[in-house]
Amino acid sequence: MIFSSLEYLIFLPLVVLLFWQLKGAARTALLVVSSFFFYMSWLPAYGILLLILSAANWALGLAIDRVRQSSSTSKALLAAGLVLNLGCLCYYKYTNFFLENIVATINSISHTALGFGLKIPAYEVPILDVLLPLGISFFVFEFIHYLVDVFKGSKPLSSLMEFLAFAAFFPSQIAGPIKRFQEFAENIRAPQKMDLPLFNEATGLIVQGLFKKVAIADPIGALVYPVYASTTLVSSSDALIAAIGFVVQVYCDFSGYTDIGRGSALLMGIRLPENFQLPYLAADLAAFWRRWHISLSSWLRDYIYIPLGGSKHGLLNNWRNLFLTMLACGLWHGANWHYVIFGCLQGVGLVVQKEWSELCKRVPALSAFGKSSLAHWLGVFGTMLFITATFVVFRAPDMPAAGRIFASMVNFTGACELYSPLLKSGVLVFLPLYFACWQIRERGAAFLENSRIWQSSRVFFEMPMRLAVLTASALIMLAATPQEAVPFVYFQF
Repeated sequence: MIFSSLEYLIFLPLVVLLFWQLKGAARTALLVVSSFFFYMSWLPAYGILLLILSAANWALGLAIDRVRQSSSTSKALLAAGLVLNLGCLCYYKYTNFFLENIVATINSISHTALGFGLKIPAYEVPILDVLLPLGISFFVFEFIHYLVDVFKGSKPLSSLMEFLAFAAFFPSQIAGPIKRFQEFAENIRAPQKMDLPLFNEATGLIVQGLFKKVAIADPIGALVYPVYASTTLVSSSDALIAAIGFVVQVYCDFSGYTDIGRGSALLMGIRLPENFQLPYLAADLAAFWRRWHISLSSWLRDYIYIPLGGSKHGLLNNWRNLFLTMLACGLWHGANWHYVIFGCLQGVGLVVQKEWSELCKRVPALSAFGKSSLAHWLGVFGTMLFITATFVVFRAPDMPAAGRIFASMVNFTGACELYSPLLKSGVLVFLPLYFACWQIRERGAAFLENSRIWQSSRVFFEMPMRLAVLTASALIMLAATPQEAVPFVYFQF
């Protein structure tokens, strides 16, 4: 059930209405039942997998808490939980990747080093028919966070129903954000009271997310796909449009999903963590990762980077920790070498950026220049250039395809095939329109709040203005929407 589908727009109001009619344990049970219904509407069998994993992690959390005084026993239970969760993730997500590369290595060694011509034909590679469960990368990371935090001293959830609600909560179930159980438990026990400001915030997020997805991300995705799927070189202009287009698409698609999820949760008084803070305006790569997919970046920091040693224990160790953290980030996104290379490039980029920052601190002239507006915007431009280039590697189906995109950018030949479809898609109108509305909202809110005229007349103008914006957004989305709901980009992760 996709957020941008008609089914979800029927499902969500029914759940919200029932939620506010119930209280206590019945309300939690509703969240569990509706979340499993949401998840199992795709493939019922994997609802059973989610249930078993959730029950196992809940039991392990209680067991770790009970034997906290015994360091060796609690460590053994934590290790068992990590093996269970990571083993499940590796089986479903990386089995075929590992098998393919093991066989390829054997083929290479037998053909070149051993010299007796043994070679395993490609059709003999033991590929398993494993279908990746939706959202497994997200809920496995939540389970690991739960067990590690309980091991460190956090109080576990004593109620299985509360834990199931945490594990399966439908607004964040498929593509995050990655929740922290301490905050989520407080939210479902005492949800924020529904009032007009909260309702406006929730519906505003949902409409904003749908607009990003339907009016911007999906039309751009339709333009980008043929270029990345091409097995031949394309024109330089088409390659550049595809590279920049995907940067816009993935942000609008993923942040749009988060907006809809956060808005859906807010309709039930539950506030999910913010996942994006204008990442494309970051002046360096470290700032970009603090503002892009924040729940994943903070998880990687807390459960990989810091346990490895963080910035302690010397320069080379810090480089290693940054590199390994971003390598894990790349591999988390998918079982393919282009994801691994994407993570490596991000790791190298963070190391270079960190050393450049340290150099600027030591050189007075660079330090003074670094405080100027010119330096800031040069940093934004340089960061976006790096992100655009590495996102080509991220988006391409494999490294040869990424190589063709880069080669196309510098061949300076061919006619622009995407110009006419780009104009017809309406994106060149909808994207500036969204940006203008966002600027008016951000810059105008403070002025209006301090305006006595607005305060005295807002009751007459606020609702009509809101209805006008919502109506215009709905009409644009209806005009731009494809015939079938398009899955969100991050569903595949």
